[in-house]
Amino acid sequence: MNEKFKRRIKDFFSVSKLSVLIYWLIIIALLGLFFTNDFGLVDIHKTAIITAVGIDAEEGEVIVTCEVVVPQPSQSGDNIKYTHIQGSGLTIADALNEVNSKTGFYPKLQFCKLILVGEDCQNQELFRMLGCFYRKNYSELTALVAMCKGKASDMLAMSSPVSDMTSEAITKSLSEEIEKSANAASVSLKDIAMREFSKSGACYMPFVEANVPGTSENGGNGDNVGGEEGGSGGGQGGSQGGSGSQGGEGGEGQTGASGQSNQGGKQMEFTARKTAIFAGGKFKGLLSPQQTFALSMIEDEIRLAVLPCDADGIHYTMGMKNIDCGIKLNVENGTPKATLSFKAKAQIQGAKVPVDPRTTANDDIIPENILKGAENEMEKRFSELIEVIRTTDCDLLGLREKLFKHNTKYFETFKDDILTRMEVEYKIDVQSVN
Repeated sequence: MNEKFKRRIKDFFSVSKLSVLIYWLIIIALLGLFFTNDFGLVDIHKTAIITAVGIDAEEGEVIVTCEVVVPQPSQSGDNIKYTHIQGSGLTIADALNEVNSKTGFYPKLQFCKLILVGEDCQNQELFRMLGCFYRKNYSELTALVAMCKGKASDMLAMSSPVSDMTSEAITKSLSEEIEKSANAASVSLKDIAMREFSKSGACYMPFVEANVPGTSENGGNGDNVGGEEGGSGGGQGGSQGGSGSQGGEGGEGQTGASGQSNQGGKQMEFTARKTAIFAGGKFKGLLSPQQTFALSMIEDEIRLAVLPCDADGIHYTMGMKNIDCGIKLNVENGTPKATLSFKAKAQIQGAKVPVDPRTTANDDIIPENILKGAENEMEKRFSELIEVIRTTDCDLLGLREKLFKHNTKYFETFKDDILTRMEVEYKIDVQSVN
């Protein structure tokens, strides 16, 4: 018994010594890596951190405007500077290489949060313009993508009361909170690629506009203010109202330490209530704010949305929450049928009538005629969106993808004309919060 016990003790300590030796070897190896390898990092003093990229097209070339944060030796972040630098070439990689030659900094796109596509790129193949960003080590796929009115270089050169950095002010207009209120259809590089290279072959991105503070369009009421349907968006070209000087004559524009642009113009506010739509990589037009609202309801998770509507000649503003919206596709009796369902809880937030404060406690209990007005308005917006999808053959709702996944045997039969042949049924239910 004693000999057996002694052998167990000896084996235990032998195993322990081996484990300790392995642990020490691992630690030594990690220390060697730590002190001898930079893990692909670039010295920050040799790096130009690009926070936003603007892309414009001109005479067969792409012009890239980079909003660059230039690292400064400082005890605090108060003296951080940024500048706008341009490069051009046949590809975005060529343009970025020119940026490198102008600055002496190695341009890093891993920190790029916004890719802004100018309106003059509407006649270009979308993935010729964006393809570079999908290549390895170029940028993160979470970067937001948007088209803008006018030139991207002009918009990035503007200043904003919201933020010292123009790109940050634009990004705020595409934020998650804006998206969850159905006021913008925000997308990332990843979203665009997944939609475009699905069976549906269509994608979209928000359309950013700059407005002088104190001015705005109709807040989503009535007719399609400023909205263009299928293909009409190509007529949106022209100068950007109130835009400042371009991000540098001859390729470079410098800003001061405060981050304000030297354009000398007015500060601008940015909105993205319209949406640019694409099919097969080609620009097809712009969705109006109302159609964008409908698209967001179907495609995004909406937390709280504001819906203007009319009932018995009175204008109401409804707040809607607990929203459940989606579209299903089936083939019935040899005919594709799309069913668009919408449910929401509503509360009166405003009315174009004199208000008696004693009655506002009943805003959670909405009369049937007002609920019907809200349902009619939602159906109108959905039907306008469906009409744009039909006329442009731009499958924004992924109906071909749904057909392929759930009715595969009918895919070859209906894939080419499903958008025009399908019947659409609307099931819309708006109820009072209480």
